[in-house]
Amino acid sequence: MQPELARYTQAQSQTLSEQSMETSYALWQENTEQKRFSFVVLPSERYPFIHVLYSQGALLNWQNIDPATGKVIPTQSTVGGYFFDSLHNNLLMGHPVGEVVIIILSISFFLFILSGFIIHLKHLWKEFFKVRPKASALRFVLDIHLGIGVFFLPFLLLMVISGFLFYAPNYMSFLNASPNHYVAVTDFQGKAKQDHTEQNLFSLVKEAKATFNAMPGFIMITPQQIHIVQSDVDQLAIMRNYVELDRASQKISLQENQPSAGRYFLNLMFGLHLTRAGGDVLRWVYFLAGIGSSILVATGLLFFSNKRRHFNKKHISARLLFFYKLVDGLHVGVIMGVLLALLAVFWVNMLVPKQAITKPFWEELSFFIIFILSFIEGIFYSFYSTVMKAWRHQVGLFAGLCLFMPIVKLILFPEILISFLNENFVYAMISIVFILIGISFVFVYGYLNKKNNLKGNK
Repeated sequence: MQPELARYTQAQSQTLSEQSMETSYALWQENTEQKRFSFVVLPSERYPFIHVLYSQGALLNWQNIDPATGKVIPTQSTVGGYFFDSLHNNLLMGHPVGEVVIIILSISFFLFILSGFIIHLKHLWKEFFKVRPKASALRFVLDIHLGIGVFFLPFLLLMVISGFLFYAPNYMSFLNASPNHYVAVTDFQGKAKQDHTEQNLFSLVKEAKATFNAMPGFIMITPQQIHIVQSDVDQLAIMRNYVELDRASQKISLQENQPSAGRYFLNLMFGLHLTRAGGDVLRWVYFLAGIGSSILVATGLLFFSNKRRHFNKKHISARLLFFYKLVDGLHVGVIMGVLLALLAVFWVNMLVPKQAITKPFWEELSFFIIFILSFIEGIFYSFYSTVMKAWRHQVGLFAGLCLFMPIVKLILFPEILISFLNENFVYAMISIVFILIGISFVFVYGYLNKKNNLKGNK
């Protein structure tokens, strides 16, 4: 979402200068003086630059630093990925309200999945190979739901349980295993410079890099200590060993995490949920599994409401009819509203001039406006026409916006081509994903139109 970074290459992720560490320390100090929580994220293969993160309300903001020159990289203001991260972690409600809501939703979602599994267990193996596109819409949705469920239900359960365990131990003592237990390695000989703190950062990072045989993940600085923390990429279970500098005694030590069995299990679940280890292959597996799981949930919602209405269509009361129409409209907002709202953030980020300091405000506002409008259209058509019109409108709009986004972005930001030539494929892969999603929704749009035409001819 910041095309200015397109010229940086993956090769630069291993380049780090003393000047860049001095700049990082200065920015951290500036944020601390303004009473902002702040830490330094070191370059990696995915993000070949340093960024100094700091809290700003419920979201995180950041400043990018060239790891070779130490200069701050001027970039446009944006909510960035941390908006989606906060939306996912706490629904933008912050701590602790958002965390409690996520825990409740996780429990509800788990029961929702478990009940669906029990309902379909009897016919699962017999039916999941059958896909009947020419059957009724209800049967077709069920075929897709069962077929996808066989492959993606384990992944969905893993995500729900591991996500629940992120916050639940903080509020449920019986789930709270012993904390991570760090032990100083006795034979570790620190060789970092014993001089000013800001200059210590560079030598400390070199020390940690040699110790972990890889670039560390991030730096936590407090008035008492500096921690150079091992990257989560190095281990599936998130252990976060660190090299520590005691700022009073100037003593350097290596702290290794030696958790109990219960805490190690939690760390492993965190690692499986975040999937920072495993490289691009595992991330693609998670991405595809995430799409499959989303389709599983969406088809489950649609099948349940339509099935109930189908069974009760001969003896349906006015109150029950109102309920079904409301649910139909809400389904449009829950499924398509979220997709269109997320896409709106990308479009606003692309179209609002990069000089506009209010861009983050417009990005957030567009998300909520599109989300609400999707619900309104779904409910309106459900009550006053047919909900299928809302589905066709929003599916078609989403497909078109996905397909046109890479084209418009390339016209507005030709530097993205430079990133591809510099072997920085992040922007290219994002564009490819948008195109593939757009093509998929073109097929969905075609299917909806075909079903609507067949219904109109009867």
